[in-house]
Amino acid sequence: MPKMTVSVPNELLARLRKSHPEINWAEVVRRGIIKKVEELEKFEELKSRGLV
Repeated sequence: MPKMTVSVPNELLARLRKSHPEINWAEVVRRGIIKKVEELEKFEELKSRGLV
């Protein structure tokens, strides 16, 4: 699987690590990207049908 680098401010990274170190933040980001792409694809489909 290809890799992508995401930059976040140092303060945010510290908060993520402190508040929930058990969470796999890379997985959270991956799922968020998948969800956004699916939403955009659905929007484009509706747009092509003239429903938006």
